[in-house]
Parts: sequence; C-alpha cells; structure tokens
Amino acid sequence: MIPIIAHGVGSRGDLPLPLWQFAWAAVAALAISFVALGALWTQPRLAALADGRPLPGAAALKPVGWLLGAISFALFVLVLGAGLFGEDRADQNIAPVAVYVVLWVGVAIAAALVGDIWPTISPFEWIASGIEKARGARAAVDIPSWASWTAPFMGVMFLTLELVHPVGESPRLIGIAATIYTAVMVTGTWLWGRGWLRSNDLFAALFALLGAMAPIGRDETGSLRLRLPLVGLASLVMTPAMTAVLLVVLGGTTFDGFSESEVGRGLFDGSDKWGLASFKFVGLLVSIVVIAALFLIATRFSASSTGTSWSSAIADFAPSLVPIAFGYTVAHYAQLLIDETQTFTFRLSDPFGFGWDLFGMAGNRINFNLVSVDAIAWLQVVGIVLGHVAAVVVAHDRAIERFDSQNATRSQLAMLFVMVVYSVLGLWLLLNA
Repeated sequence: MIPIIAHGVGSRGDLPLPLWQFAWAAVAALAISFVALGALWTQPRLAALADGRPLPGAAALKPVGWLLGAISFALFVLVLGAGLFGEDRADQNIAPVAVYVVLWVGVAIAAALVGDIWPTISPFEWIASGIEKARGARAAVDIPSWASWTAPFMGVMFLTLELVHPVGESPRLIGIAATIYTAVMVTGTWLWGRGWLRSNDLFAALFALLGAMAPIGRDETGSLRLRLPLVGLASLVMTPAMTAVLLVVLGGTTFDGFSESEVGRGLFDGSDKWGLASFKFVGLLVSIVVIAALFLIATRFSASSTGTSWSSAIADFAPSLVPIAFGYTVAHYAQLLIDETQTFTFRLSDPFGFGWDLFGMAGNRINFNLVSVDAIAWLQVVGIVLGHVAAVVVAHDRAIERFDSQNATRSQLAMLFVMVVYSVLGLWLLLNA
C-alpha cells in the first residue's frame, strides 16, 4: 500500500491543451460573465431565493444523523488512538489519511455539494453536549476578541503541520496535534459555551462557509431547507475572522500547488529538513499574504469607488471567495480524494498498523483507474473556472444589492481583475504540478 501523499497533490496527467489556451478561455469566461451579468442581472436575486423550501422527508433523517454522529465520534476515538498508540508509519496507520484526506478534503467537498454536515458529525459537538449537561444551563458569556480568532490561527497551524513540517505525515505527530486541538476546543467550550465552538472550531467555520453554497441548508430553527446552489451565500454574515479562514485556506492551497510545481520543487529542495521547513513556512505565510492582499486591495477600490467603508466592502464581498475555495479544493485534491479514500477503507481493517485484518481488506491496493486520467484533469480545470465564474455571480449580486447600477459595475472592476489573477494562477499551478 503506498504512503499517503500529505505534502501536495498534482494532476495525474497532462491536458490536451497548453496553459495559455486554458488561461485565455478562463479570462474570456470571466469577462463574458461580467458583461452579461451587468446587462441582464439588474436586480439582486440570490437573497430572495436563499430560504428555499422545506426538505421532503427531513424528519426521517434525524435518526440517520444521530447514527452518523455516533459513527463519526467512534472514528474520532479510533483515529486519535491510532495516532497516539499505533505504528508511527504513514503507510500503515489510518491517522494521516483520515485527517488529511477524509476530514480536510472529503468533508469539505461534501459540505459544498450536499450541505454542512459538520454539526451532525463533529466529535466536538458531542463533547460540548456533555459539557453542557455537566455544567447545566448558563447565561451567555462575552467572548474576548482575541479568542474569536482561534479558527484562522488553527488554520495556519494545520497547514503548517500538513505542508511544512518535515514529518507532518507522522501518525504520532498527528495524534499529539489532534489531542492539543481537542484540548483547545474543550477549553474554549468550557469557558465560552457552544457558540464559541461553532465559530472557532476551524472545521466548523470552514465547512459552514462551504455549506452555504450547497443545495441543502438550515433555517433559523435548524430545519433543513432545499434551495438552489450558491443562494445561501447571499445570507452569509461575514466576520473578519471568517474572512481570514477563507484567505488562509486559499493561501494554503496556493502554496501547496506552488510547492509541487517545477519552480517550487527546485526552490524547496535541500537536505537540511528543518532549515527547509523554516523556508517553507515563510513561503506559506507569503502565499497567504499575497492572496489576502489581492482581495483586500480589490475591496479597498470597491469601497473608495462607492463611498462605503472598507470593512463593509470586505464583509460584503468575502462570500464570493467561497466558490473559489471550493474550486481550488476540487482542482488540487480531487485525485487525492478518489485514490486515498480507498486507502482509508482498507486501513479500517488494520487502523493501528499492527498487522490485523479485521474486515479482510488490509491487503487491498488502490485502483488508480477508478476514474480516468483525462476525467480527473478536466474536472480540475473545470473546477477552477466554474469556481471563479460562480464567484463573479455572487459578487455581482451583492454589488447590485448594495449599490445603484453604475456604482455596482464600478465596484466590481477590481474584483474582476482579482478573479482573473486567481484563476490564471490556479491554472498555472495545476498544469505545472
């Protein structure tokens, strides 16, 4: 069984067209979308559709949700135990593939395509429920401003472990990191309640953002609603910390793609593992800063051209980053998810790497032909292009909701430029991996 690819993922094959043709096609798609939206989409539409309608048979899903939560909590305990006490080998232990593939990629894609399932399957929600029962009802507690930035900080730490640390695929290191993360979540919940957990658990924050673009959402009472894709982004209320989570994830994916490109491989090559790790950490931070700076400059232009505050422009247009984050995730990790999800199922037979074969699958091998190379390659490119086109739609709808038609168009010029840069950069990273 091959070891998990924990430090970057590229395409399995070359596309039949060169980069410049895809880049021009992406730019053309964005430009045409921008012009067409300006001419035809003259009234905000997404917010009016965000409520959707009740999901048929939603009541029957409650037992299924409880069962999924119980299975998820059992897997959490299993993975944590395997990381701490199993064989410290990424090619034998279930912990790396469970965390880096099933959780980070699989649940993210599921949230965007189906809906935010994390509140149902989160082990931290189960722990929080136990804390509430132990402590009883309590009055609302003010959360310190610094504590509200836990999610983006944890995002940087997670990406550092995955993409920078010399032995980030070590099950033992993953087990220790998961224990520390759990302790932080438990402490925060104990001090400030479940509301803090739902906005400061990195996974809860990220999956909630991705889930907002899904065709299934929840209303204020928690009931499931069926709606059109993307419309949930119109009702997102973005905090600075939530925006930071998106920018950290986008910057991390960009760095991952760059480190696997020819330029990146040459730049991050050397025998001094810790010195190289320090260099890569700087590279990760630079990637996050560059991605964030492009967005902040665009929103600054939008604010100045419309006479609104910069903070309002950031909050208004941050939801347009969600489809881009999803597109980048599909483009860079679709192959990983398809291949290594098979590894996860195989390792359930021997999660600790002790030589067990509980379900008769321990000796199975990945079927790399499950999805063709060409299909994966096209999925990756289409993911990037459609993600950016969807971002243009979301940003345009928010602009005409906030401003008159003239200011709405003016406010989006810089955002369009940023979308073009993001898409061309994403394609370059993908096709040079």
